Amino acid sequence: MNPVDPAIVLLVGLAVFAEVRRGLALALVDVGRLVLGLVGGMLAYMLVFSLSHDYLAGLIAFSVGVTGVVAGLAALVRALEFNPGWGRRWIARVGAGVIGLGLGLCISFVILPVLGRLPGSSDAVAQSRLARPFLEAVPKLHHAADVLNLDLPQLSSRPALFEEEGSRTITELGPRVNFMRLDGAMCIECRSAVKFEGYFRTAGVRVSPRFRCPNCGRVSDGCQTFEGFHAMYGVCPQEAVRPGFGLDCGVWSNDRPVLPLGDCPVDRPNGSEE
Repeated sequence: MNPVDPAIVLLVGLAVFAEVRRGLALALVDVGRLVLGLVGGMLAYMLVFSLSHDYLAGLIAFSVGVTGVVAGLAALVRALEFNPGWGRRWIARVGAGVIGLGLGLCISFVILPVLGRLPGSSDAVAQSRLARPFLEAVPKLHHAADVLNLDLPQLSSRPALFEEEGSRTITELGPRVNFMRLDGAMCIECRSAVKFEGYFRTAGVRVSPRFRCPNCGRVSDGCQTFEGFHAMYGVCPQEAVRPGFGLDCGVWSNDRPVLPLGDCPVDRPNGSEE
């Protein structure tokens, strides 16, 4: 049996049991604590990141903010001895169980993609039947982050070098690229504006954006555009290409490496010579 499946059942079951035991009133308080904790964490992250421009420092501030708000509100509830009788009635406990189910599913949704990136558990998560609905929803989360333009750090697996794309990767905390905003970027093969098709699962728990050039049909995760290559690797594709070799995408292969055509619109937006 896949060990991830019983772990999900256990996690959700414990969440349901805990909220049923606490009652509806305290279950609603738990939801409020979680929401306010996330708000507090986001405010702490934005403040620290605006001062330090360090994603790790911002992430630590986010964790401290969430923990502080959640723990502080829990202490306040205990001090007030808030636990009204109506919340402990059997029908109210049913409602508390529903809230516990939702909280358990939310926790699973957060944990599973992270576990899926760890070497010892990636295969088990990818093959889990119960994890599949959570993993299928991850592309929608990326899309929502793009729509909201969230400037958040992302634990991502990416190649250290372009030549290693699709094979050897490193996992690191870094800025996320808003790939939706690269819609209309310039194709390196024919210089046409590419179309952003969305986010898709590729292998295991990996999620990748996909772009397609309507003119030449070239597909990529953004690396086959001038602007996307700059955003992903911090260099111009014309500088990264090796003599005698072309560029192709290691995630969405075209089976036809090409040399970048013409001036780079990022380095030379007006086509001027350096």
